[in-house]
Amino acid sequence: MIARKTWREIRLMTVAYTLLIEIMLVPAILLWPKLRREVATFERLMPMQTLKNMMRAIADPDASGAYSAYMSAQMFFKGTNVVGIAGAVLFATALVARERENGTLEFLLSRPYSRTRILLSKFLVVAVALVVPIYLTSWTAIPLSTLVEEQLDFGTVTLAATHASAFVVLFAALTLLCSVVARSQAHTAFAVGAFIVIQVAIYFIQEIRIASLFQLSDFDVYGPILSGNRPFVSVFFGSTVWLLVATAAIVAVAVAQFRRAEP
Repeated sequence: MIARKTWREIRLMTVAYTLLIEIMLVPAILLWPKLRREVATFERLMPMQTLKNMMRAIADPDASGAYSAYMSAQMFFKGTNVVGIAGAVLFATALVARERENGTLEFLLSRPYSRTRILLSKFLVVAVALVVPIYLTSWTAIPLSTLVEEQLDFGTVTLAATHASAFVVLFAALTLLCSVVARSQAHTAFAVGAFIVIQVAIYFIQEIRIASLFQLSDFDVYGPILSGNRPFVSVFFGSTVWLLVATAAIVAVAVAQFRRAEP
């Protein structure tokens, strides 16, 4: 019942979220032939080495490698890190904070379920609503790529989507924790938004970039995956699993806080 109620609350936003990812993806694919001819110009304008590497890979004379690099930037470096994280914050902000604002938290806690089950049920719905569209829209890029006479491999796209999903769910977990602790949705959104802004700012400062979470979801991660240079074992056990461990730890803290929460 709790899961169904949560889904009813976010289902329209989930549809909008899915469409937004796809709307960003389709023009990016269709514009590839034109951008392919002009991409070399942009390399000189990039402010940091990672972005220079990205533009250099997209300008690769090998058309297949160049397109894989381009799509890793469009689908994951841009799509996941913008729309995915925005969706994570939007969906998870209301999980507890809205109940508290509306005065319905006491009613929610009076249900014949443990607090752990209540919170995990709500979070699981949000996680699925975030992850499924990432996979679906990523897979649509495979047939769409044939429109510009390019190809993407299903396995590498799925592997990249898996890592991207883990990264997005991590931010949903962070937002969940803030939603449990904060007194309102505004406080939750502000806290998570400020954290994201700081993380982005750190990412663009080369000397301290290692401290940014976005280093775990940039072109240096997705480029090698889509090009087929990083196998499943290297990606999952080298990177993705740690995102999942961090997410589990944050959710555990959120559950512990929720058990002690006052209506």
